[in-house]
Amino acid sequence: LEVGGRGSVEAGRCVRRVSSAGADVAAEARAAVARLAPESGVTVQVVWFDAGPDAPGRLLVVVHHLAVDGVSWRILLPDLRQAWESAAAGGPVRLDPVGTSFRRWAGLLGERAQDPALLEELPYWTETFANPEPPLGSRPLNPVQDTAGTARRLTVTLPGAYTAPLLSSVPAAFHGGVDDVLLGALALAVRQWRETRGVDAGGGVLVDLEGHGRDGDRAGAEVDLSRTVGWFTRVHPVRLDV
Repeated sequence: LEVGGRGSVEAGRCVRRVSSAGADVAAEARAAVARLAPESGVTVQVVWFDAGPDAPGRLLVVVHHLAVDGVSWRILLPDLRQAWESAAAGGPVRLDPVGTSFRRWAGLLGERAQDPALLEELPYWTETFANPEPPLGSRPLNPVQDTAGTARRLTVTLPGAYTAPLLSSVPAAFHGGVDDVLLGALALAVRQWRETRGVDAGGGVLVDLEGHGRDGDRAGAEVDLSRTVGWFTRVHPVRLDV
């Protein structure tokens, strides 16, 4: 991953301007996605549906996940509004400063990875993967057949008698959050499912936990990511032994 310096991307080349009269928004959106090419550094495409001087237009912003996460949109949208209001008033566009750039943050993580205190944790992470994880199904995953295109969805609606305690009294009783309760329920359910099928459930359940990744202490330095756009999502393994 290469993060270019400020000004290394010509913003105008990322913008396509079309007339909103008769425009096929869905087709333009698909074309914008198709133009993304992260291997060539193209991670942003913008389409301006121009309705003329007397009517509001529409702005389509498509950003590859390598360059944006869910939190980033909370930064981008207010910035776009602020920039538009400044330009509409005839003034220069001035946005609030960014504390720590993604480039700087990534460099700090690289340095932090060699910290002796963190290297001492390596046996713990190695042990987490020591036991093989039985498949959740009657057969191993098939990379050709088991794809997003063949996935199906099952929706189950729970009554308030179950969901109300889940969101209130149960987490409070264990001094945790809703996620803790759901993970505990998942571990119990998987263990029971395996035991009924004669699968050894002694090694617990191995899951990947995902977080937003914007914890300043992860980089081992004073960082401010409150206005930094990027993909900070982190995933770490946890073995739940019930």
